[in-house]
Amino acid sequence: MQTIVSLDIGTSVIKCVLFDKDFNQIKIFSTNNIVSYNKFGHSEVSMDNLWLLCRSLLVKCFKYSNNKNFKVITIGITANMVGLWPINNKGKPVRKGILWNDLRTAELINKLKRKNKNIYEDIFAISGSVMQFGCTIPLIKWFYDNEKTNFKKTRWFLNCKDWIRFKITNDISNDFTEVVVSPGDAKKLKRSQKIYKLFKINNEIIKKLPKVLKSNSIAGYTSNNINKLFNLNQSIPVSVGAGDVPSSVIGLGINKENTAATIFGTTIHNCFISKFPIFYPKNIGLLFYSPNELWLKTMINVAGTINLDWIIKNFFNYNTKSSINKKLNQIEKHIIKHNVSSNGVFFLPYLNHGGVIAPFFNENASGVIYGLNHDHNKYNIIQSVYEGLVLSIFDCYEKFNKKIKFVYLAGGATKSLILPQMIADILNKKIYIPEGQEFGAKGAAMIAYSSVSKISLKNKIFNQNKISKIFVPNQKKYIEYKQKYKYYKYLSRKLFHV
Repeated sequence: MQTIVSLDIGTSVIKCVLFDKDFNQIKIFSTNNIVSYNKFGHSEVSMDNLWLLCRSLLVKCFKYSNNKNFKVITIGITANMVGLWPINNKGKPVRKGILWNDLRTAELINKLKRKNKNIYEDIFAISGSVMQFGCTIPLIKWFYDNEKTNFKKTRWFLNCKDWIRFKITNDISNDFTEVVVSPGDAKKLKRSQKIYKLFKINNEIIKKLPKVLKSNSIAGYTSNNINKLFNLNQSIPVSVGAGDVPSSVIGLGINKENTAATIFGTTIHNCFISKFPIFYPKNIGLLFYSPNELWLKTMINVAGTINLDWIIKNFFNYNTKSSINKKLNQIEKHIIKHNVSSNGVFFLPYLNHGGVIAPFFNENASGVIYGLNHDHNKYNIIQSVYEGLVLSIFDCYEKFNKKIKFVYLAGGATKSLILPQMIADILNKKIYIPEGQEFGAKGAAMIAYSSVSKISLKNKIFNQNKISKIFVPNQKKYIEYKQKYKYYKYLSRKLFHV
């Protein structure tokens, strides 16, 4: 049987998944990513350690495939996007990789804002996205200004998936999904000279940027060393790959315009799919290019499951990820059994360092528990967290101002006993949960198969997901949530002086 190996490198978890040619999941191997944070908002990963983690998963996956007499025909890769991953002319890391959620460019951007108060608006007009501190272009400028010695050592600026693909193939390249959010030019689908000018990106920097290829093209083939490591008789092709958000939407089987999907994980991406780049509403949200030549206008809450992790750790005294997931299941059963309410408590789910970029923009927004008194308990508080998360989803979809019949749901929320129904109720839309779980990896597998088969990602074979569950909205709950939303919206804007 012919199979596809797919690597999905998340901020928190790394997964290696084996699929058949019909994109049915056969086997998954996973491990936690090792991210270092500090009080200054720096978020970094050892590039060498990340490769060792990915290599270990790939070895296990190929060993499993070989033992089953499967034939792997290609490797697909997706990963967390933007950030900065510099290597020297020998292919060695110059420093730790900097992740998308890093804040070190804040001072640089504030300095630029003092010179040009409309810099965010100018960038949005070109890229269609609110630029985040951890985007590649501002990080490169910070790197150039603050780490001169490391800059001189650098030959190539890569993104996460490009680094891992380089270790497998020795290929140096980037793709269009990364270029657009770096930020780049969404209308022309290329790097932007105007944005370079805003950041004073000179030719000395530009020459360190790799070539840009289509995500569903072959970047290279497994190297001799990798062939030995994976026990391969001959080299196999590796696709260029795409970022995690476009890959997840492709994996969901959504290649039709005017459809919507919520990917509920570490972050919450609420996506509206279009044939063309969408630049409204102005100055909020993100715009992603998808390898199937569609565009994803995305209203993102940067903090998704992070909110639940935090509440479990601090109110229920569970720290490891496995125990958190187990405890959440127990808590949800308790909420259902005892019909727990938030009892007037409101939670604003902006529990991160970067503020809010959708459905409004405020760098200073933060997580808030509002309305506490001595009658409340930890179950009221965690229920308010669930409500705050689904209210933030409604807040985002309301801003789209589009007629949406139903919403696809993927990510950790699909495993929840209560979140899918809550999302259906607040949106007053049917929620469709497709069969399967690892949609990012599945999308990467589809992109990889497209690269070797030369079949367009628009083809119907990439749009055949079966629906495992449908959640129908409860009108009574919808009316209840609409009333709560009014107060939630007022708080979210007024507390941060928007």
